[in-house]
Amino acid sequence: MGTQGLKDKSKLTRFELITLIAAASITITLVSTCSPLYPFNPWDDANCFFTLGRGILHGLVPYRDLYEQKGPLLYFIYALVALLSEKSFIGAWLIELVTTSVFAVYSWKLIKLFTEPSKYMLVLMPLFLGITYSNGMFNFGGNAEEFCFPLLTVAFYFGLRAIINGNGLPSNKETFFCGLITGILFWIKFTFIGFIAGFCIYILVAAIKRKEIKKLFSLIGLFLAAFIIITIPILIYFVATGSLGDLWESYFYNKIFYVNTSVAYGIMKVPVIKNIITVVVSLGMVSVEYPHFPVQILLTLASFFFISKEHRTKALRFFLVTFVFAAFFAFLSSSVIYYYGYILSYCFGLGLIPVIWLLGKLEKKLKEHKDLIKALSLIFFSVGYVLTILLCKNMYLFLQPKQYLSQYRIAETIKQTPDAKVLTYDFMDSGFYTAAEILPANKYYCYNNIADQFPAIREEQNRLIEEGYYDYVVTTYFAEFDSENYELIQEESSKFVDYTSKPILDYYKLYKRVN
Repeated sequence: MGTQGLKDKSKLTRFELITLIAAASITITLVSTCSPLYPFNPWDDANCFFTLGRGILHGLVPYRDLYEQKGPLLYFIYALVALLSEKSFIGAWLIELVTTSVFAVYSWKLIKLFTEPSKYMLVLMPLFLGITYSNGMFNFGGNAEEFCFPLLTVAFYFGLRAIINGNGLPSNKETFFCGLITGILFWIKFTFIGFIAGFCIYILVAAIKRKEIKKLFSLIGLFLAAFIIITIPILIYFVATGSLGDLWESYFYNKIFYVNTSVAYGIMKVPVIKNIITVVVSLGMVSVEYPHFPVQILLTLASFFFISKEHRTKALRFFLVTFVFAAFFAFLSSSVIYYYGYILSYCFGLGLIPVIWLLGKLEKKLKEHKDLIKALSLIFFSVGYVLTILLCKNMYLFLQPKQYLSQYRIAETIKQTPDAKVLTYDFMDSGFYTAAEILPANKYYCYNNIADQFPAIREEQNRLIEEGYYDYVVTTYFAEFDSENYELIQEESSKFVDYTSKPILDYYKLYKRVN
């Protein structure tokens, strides 16, 4: 079945490159609420990152002055977003244009490693991108998983190309880039490095088998050097701001010992068994919630039957090692967050190989109808692409005005008080600080999913509320809030579709301090 020999034919033509970048750019612009076609990104995660980024521009230090749990590099990225505009996510959209294009380009390069698709088969890519970026795992855009899985696609390509080239070891340049990628992943969310752990184990075994120990140490040196290049500026920043301890406590200690803890019974008390079961259950639940996910995994596995026997076993072994480690690290948390599986999208481009093989067979069998096959393929995949965009859960916000959202209606009231001190109480930052064009007035500025295990968050918020520290307190409809210092002055609601694609009514209450 294989069509690829020893030679690496993954180099793209100018036509392919332009087509892929155009398809990626159009897709992300149509589905991401960070794009100019949407009024605002209402997702709490993205807004927490953006608030941290805005804070950095105004001299606030992550963890020390504003508490959050992701890696500092993500906040520095959002500082760049805020540098372009503190009122919108347009900077995040520009980053998405780059990352989505990287994913499209390297997914196609993966395909070309093992097959030689006809030019017209590029019509598959818009549909593939539509499926990848319009589903609920993508959510509203601007999340850490979305920014990072294209980087894993690059590393995955490097690993498979090394197999195609014969020795299984990446070049010095590729190793250096993998070190940079690892540094970026580690300082955005360290659970993203599972793929890299699997990659390193594969290289270690391959080098020992080939008795290339000297080469192995050379690659390790290059890898670590690149990782250090990313790490040193970050550590210098926290040392210079006297907040290295805050970095350790918030990003490492609290996440390891608070976020990922749960009560275990019986055999689940054994850490390794508990983690394995958690991963299996998580993948199962994600597959039920997002039916496309298991289909893409199965197509990716099937693709190895269409790879030449010369490379099939090694390529499959590399895929399994890296995918298992990537999934294991992604679902280390004891609670299932569906979009955590989004990081595994890095390899799904391979799933197009069986489709390309099928189209190629049709071309050969129906030579006299080749043009008709091309035309029908173009129509079929184009219609499929349009449907993925139209069915994107974010479409309810497409081209809506800002006032459609509760955040902006409540912000109009908050802006009536100059330099207002605001708290989003018992829920995460959903954009009220940005909409009101203010920064948080204290470290624990919103609910965080560590709050139940880390009582300092609620204790400080409750203390400041009792002192009447805030000018306004924003809560949700279900929040328990009762303070003699504040009175309810406004209630707003707006439609919200979460990452499970279920529409709900977001209902907010605004309380003002009683003078």
